[in-house]
Amino acid sequence: MNLTGNSRIRGKELIKYSIVIYWMLFWLFNFLDKLIGGSHFLWVGKDRFALFERYFDSLALGRPIIADIALIITAGLEIFAFLFFAGALYHLIKKKNTSTHLWFFLGIIFTLGTFTFFSIGDQFFGDHAELLEHGTYWLITLLSWFIFTHIDKINVLDKISIDKKTVSIATILAIVLISITSFSIFRHNKTSFIERTEAVDGIKIDNNKYKFSFPFLAGSKAFENSIAEFKKEHPNLTINYIYTAPSPLRLGKSDGLIIYIQTEKK
Repeated sequence: MNLTGNSRIRGKELIKYSIVIYWMLFWLFNFLDKLIGGSHFLWVGKDRFALFERYFDSLALGRPIIADIALIITAGLEIFAFLFFAGALYHLIKKKNTSTHLWFFLGIIFTLGTFTFFSIGDQFFGDHAELLEHGTYWLITLLSWFIFTHIDKINVLDKISIDKKTVSIATILAIVLISITSFSIFRHNKTSFIERTEAVDGIKIDNNKYKFSFPFLAGSKAFENSIAEFKKEHPNLTINYIYTAPSPLRLGKSDGLIIYIQTEKK
């Protein structure tokens, strides 16, 4: 970063660094989310492969190779966007303005292209929640480009700067927050990650009806293990129906799964 004679960091440079680092980390973690896939120890992500399979299955194109190709194309766009923003950061550190703007421009182009690609897919497959999210990011991308390219023309920011002592304090505070967050993640994994596969006990709500309430982290294995455990504990019962609550009774997309099973004696 550029330091003036009194060892202060210009506000304009802080904003530029913040924008570039934000998009660089954004695409890095998005790429890792697709590379790792799903939820694992110390990483709770979204299973994009399963999501893509459901998308294409709705078009009778449920072959795994199709979801694989779509996932590879998506990850490729994201890794290129990351590389261009990483290049912009490198040139920004080296104070090469022309190269910085070129690499940042290419990163913005790939970002807009990626969100456009996502938005078309969201509209095509009818996922309006994802469409709203990607459309919002598309606008934020344009705003980032506008701020980055016009920040030097905002004269009021010339009076804003931060001294090295403030940067040091902010760095220490960031380390403390990262440490607290890391401790929370490790503790969460130790106490709650088992919920991904742990069987849930069924609660009898009628003579032949049982209710299973799954925690937020529960996956398909938790469902399978719960049914297997129920059969083991009730060998004299046969499961006739398995169903979930009707849509009007669901509170939101993030609610944990609740299922009911209807049984009868053998």
